[in-house]
Amino acid sequence: MKKTLIATAVALGLGLLISPSFAGSYVVNGHAASPAEMQLLASYGVQSGNWVVDGYGISPAVQKASAQTTGSNTQSCRYVLDVLLCD
Repeated sequence: MKKTLIATAVALGLGLLISPSFAGSYVVNGHAASPAEMQLLASYGVQSGNWVVDGYGISPAVQKASAQTTGSNTQSCRYVLDVLLCD
């Protein structure tokens, strides 16, 4: 009985140490993903990388849109649903 308990404890300990091996591969909303966020992304089959998780769902993180200069005025542009919108 003791051998079974010890073997179970060792197996659980090794399982906890090995399971978060992909911890650094997800970045969510600009920070390292928490275990719950990693589980959510993995359950949807999302590849590792930079992601935005918000009320609209999961989307790839897009670099901040740079200001586009046309002549003397500066336009502020951003992406909405993969469409570039400029003010």
